[in-house]
Amino acid sequence: MAVEKLPLMARGAKKLVDVCANVQPGEYALVVTDMRQDPALAQALASALAVAGANVQIMTTDVAKSDSGAVPAPVAAAMRAADVVFTPVSVSLTHTEAVREACAGGTRVVALTQWSAEMMMGGGIDADFAAIEPRVREMARIWDEGETVAVTTAAGTDLSLDIRGRLGTPHAKTGIVRRGEFHPVPDIESPVSPVTAEGVIICDASIPYLGIGVLDEPVCVNVERGKVTSITGGHAARVVREQWEAFDNPNVYNIAEIGIGMNPHCRLIGLMLEDEGVASTCHIGIGTSITLGGTVTAPCHYDFIMHDPTISVDGRVVMDAGVLRI
Repeated sequence: MAVEKLPLMARGAKKLVDVCANVQPGEYALVVTDMRQDPALAQALASALAVAGANVQIMTTDVAKSDSGAVPAPVAAAMRAADVVFTPVSVSLTHTEAVREACAGGTRVVALTQWSAEMMMGGGIDADFAAIEPRVREMARIWDEGETVAVTTAAGTDLSLDIRGRLGTPHAKTGIVRRGEFHPVPDIESPVSPVTAEGVIICDASIPYLGIGVLDEPVCVNVERGKVTSITGGHAARVVREQWEAFDNPNVYNIAEIGIGMNPHCRLIGLMLEDEGVASTCHIGIGTSITLGGTVTAPCHYDFIMHDPTISVDGRVVMDAGVLRI
């Protein structure tokens, strides 16, 4: 373990424990990590949790086979039993049955997928989460009341989504995690899960999964009736396409989410929870949607991030070339 990192990480760990999760003395706090992740992250969290008076357990698992795939049964059981769970893992556990069941029982889940030691020291973690929360909630209410969404970008994205009957408010990700909620931190965002979608996605910012990260060429995704019908665009497109094909499950092609990044401190660095929170971007999630108000369970969930989108809800522009207008 790189012990020399720990003092520099202490401030970020304390903020995650005290501000994001509001951990109280006597609570059972579980830290779930995996063997590919930097162990200094779990250690920094455990130290901050101990100072807060929590009863701390660290569970180290094998690396999950896919982002938001199945969680090992012992880990899922421990998550259900915990008051609060932190997940500094290399492969996402976020959009899983285990998280859904834990939250249904009142557990607070702080998702920390792909975190690095540097993220504990600065970047998105520097946000004033409480100050930003009202704006995130306002965007969520717009989703609640909306029916149709249009997304365009200068790069060529032209996507329409039907969100009738779908809610944003229960899934708003503010970084302030309350009972029965999961939040990916520091990815402050307002997401909603569409019923269906049509059009084309030109992903020109990042696909922070499968080792891809920040893109050096755009990826084109065609969408019909809420499903991906084709993906092109060099190495990144090939990696995603081959992974989808390997699952041999039609649900991996489901348009699961549109999310608007709202953290002004996040930077595009190729790591999931920094990239998805960048305040001038939006992302389209593809795959499982069950934890975002949708109905589809898939063995993965990948987000495709776009620069400077223009987004309208029922004709009202809520983001104009990457600038939020609410």
